[in-house]
Amino acid sequence: MINLPFSLILCLLFLIQGCATPSEKFIGTATKLGLSNQWVAGSPYQHRLFINSRASRSDVIDELHVYLDGDGTPWTTSRKIADDPTPRNPLILEMMTKDPAAAVLLGRPCYYGLNMSTLCNESLWTSHRYAAEVVVSMNAAIQQWMSSKKVKNLVLIGYSGGGALATLLASGLKKTSVVITIAANLDIEAWSRHHGYSAPAASLNPAKDAHIPVSVRQIHLTGLKDDNVPAKIIESFSRMQKNAIYLPLPEYDHVCCWLDIWPDILRTKLGSEKVFQ
Repeated sequence: MINLPFSLILCLLFLIQGCATPSEKFIGTATKLGLSNQWVAGSPYQHRLFINSRASRSDVIDELHVYLDGDGTPWTTSRKIADDPTPRNPLILEMMTKDPAAAVLLGRPCYYGLNMSTLCNESLWTSHRYAAEVVVSMNAAIQQWMSSKKVKNLVLIGYSGGGALATLLASGLKKTSVVITIAANLDIEAWSRHHGYSAPAASLNPAKDAHIPVSVRQIHLTGLKDDNVPAKIIESFSRMQKNAIYLPLPEYDHVCCWLDIWPDILRTKLGSEKVFQ
């Protein structure tokens, strides 16, 4: 047996971690945070779900919180499309750990280690990132996971680009009672103009295509210092809705400091005090 110096072992561990893909790092973080994961068949794509213990052990769920992450890293440079679009920032996972309700993170097609799956191609994290077929497949995936459980109500929670998907999913998931978006891209045409990008023409645009039933409560959070998704985009979307609350936070930006406020948002805005007992 070869005895390696402890310092060398540490170096090797750092090298291994450094060589890990974005998906491997994300899944590793989820595991450390106590979340299980599995892949689920949508239609037609595969999706990975991350599941907290309350959701995994419960057959009857009064309120399931379905989290949707941002766009991740579709491009590594202005000219190079990423091989793996999985988010590098695990903020959504950390938000889930602050949530005492039954919760799952619903992955998009080709994210979280599924980028080499059949049917995957770069368009699914670039031009088609919010396309109708993406929304349909995500709907099918969460319905498939819920088929073995009795879920009474859904709360869709979307961060950044995941907020766009939350609004687009809401009309197709009939058990949806609340939609919460955080720093969300709710008008992709206005967002593209703001950045000087070409709009992803094959994608749906929440500002035009999200037909959220009036019975669904909406809560849209924005940071007034957010230069990625300007607050005016979120405010404009909120004003077009029939049952929406617009919550601007003066000192917040696109990333900071949503984790700090998240437990209070869950406690005060959802009216689900019983899950905190």
